Amino acid sequence: MPAVVGVEPVAKETLLFRHGNQSSVRAALIRGDERPGRAQSINRRCLLSLAGGAVALAAVGCGGDEESTSMSTPTAGTPVGPVPGFDDPERWKGRILRVGAWGAEVQTALRQATWTPFATATGCRISEVTTDYGQLADAIRNGQSYADVLLVDAIWAATAADNGYVQAADLAAINPEAAAPFGGSDSAIPAYAYALIGGFRRDAMTTVAPPMGWAEWWDATRYPGPRALARDPFGSFEFALLADGVESADLYPLDGERAIDGLKAISERIVDRWWDSGAEPIHWLGTQRADLASAWHYRIFAGQQDGLAVDLVWQQGLMVADHWVVPVGAREPEVAVDYIRYALSAQAQAELARQVPLGPVNAEAFRLLDPMVTSRLPTAPANLAQLVPVDAGWWAANRGEAMQRFNTWLLGRPSG
Repeated sequence: MPAVVGVEPVAKETLLFRHGNQSSVRAALIRGDERPGRAQSINRRCLLSLAGGAVALAAVGCGGDEESTSMSTPTAGTPVGPVPGFDDPERWKGRILRVGAWGAEVQTALRQATWTPFATATGCRISEVTTDYGQLADAIRNGQSYADVLLVDAIWAATAADNGYVQAADLAAINPEAAAPFGGSDSAIPAYAYALIGGFRRDAMTTVAPPMGWAEWWDATRYPGPRALARDPFGSFEFALLADGVESADLYPLDGERAIDGLKAISERIVDRWWDSGAEPIHWLGTQRADLASAWHYRIFAGQQDGLAVDLVWQQGLMVADHWVVPVGAREPEVAVDYIRYALSAQAQAELARQVPLGPVNAEAFRLLDPMVTSRLPTAPANLAQLVPVDAGWWAANRGEAMQRFNTWLLGRPSG
């Protein structure tokens, strides 16, 4: 396979992250997995929990979709020029930076928006791998080096340093203040953000406005039609509590018992429409199997590009960010930190948003984006103001208990 200029092809031996079994590190976020741009499809996200030191994925929409879904966005807007401070092709000449992401559309977008330009600007070469938590843990355990910089999800990142998987980065060099509203730490820097929102069928809203918030979504009198939620406490618990009147600022720690009571109240409108992969709610909306559904924001836009009469409401959606980390054992930590600084620049963030509808975490990027692109991004000021940030730390500590509570109710097993 010919390599992109300055970029080496993905290592063939690398297993794809979360592809439907434990050996590929999938047990389930916000995901058979649900990351935008997974290698086989772009279903989304697998929020993680750590049990006994082992990585266990928790799946919200983590089911292996087999279809391909486009996440492209319009490319109009101010052309992105050189990134200030990155104009020395001798800086990292002869150095190889091993970078990892989720594969498919996101990996392609990162290659075009950041990896290849960074290699050209600094003289390094890029070698691609696929983010795989299990392989990373094995490499560290065996004293081997897996990668220099990895894209990871927020819940895994919340405990990665404590579990000995990542090392502290030079924050002064990265300038994380630009991404501060999206979390992060001395070992994890936000890369981009996305949202779990309320989607709806346009043709089901001809005589009534779509529900603005989860209290209205739960109103079965005003909206008597069928609904769909993720077969997972992630998102479903938050939405049930918001529907019951919990204020966004008071959402965490989540009250699991109260959330289950809220889900019971709407379950007759859901029945068997608990989705396991990010494609399902869009398909169900498009085929009129559901009028309302929680869904990943980028999935809604992909559905629109496929001609489906679907739309979304940003109000009270959940906002979460993926993060860049420098793994333990990185061979080129200095180059990795420099790359993260490049990827966080307004120019690189804007270009990535042109490629895929993932929200820039650097607000300066919006100065470079066309309004049509901006309107689809969860971190655009007007959209971000309506979203609720996920407490990744809470989920990292409580994922197992929340999943047990949810399954005990949904599967009808008596507690205790």
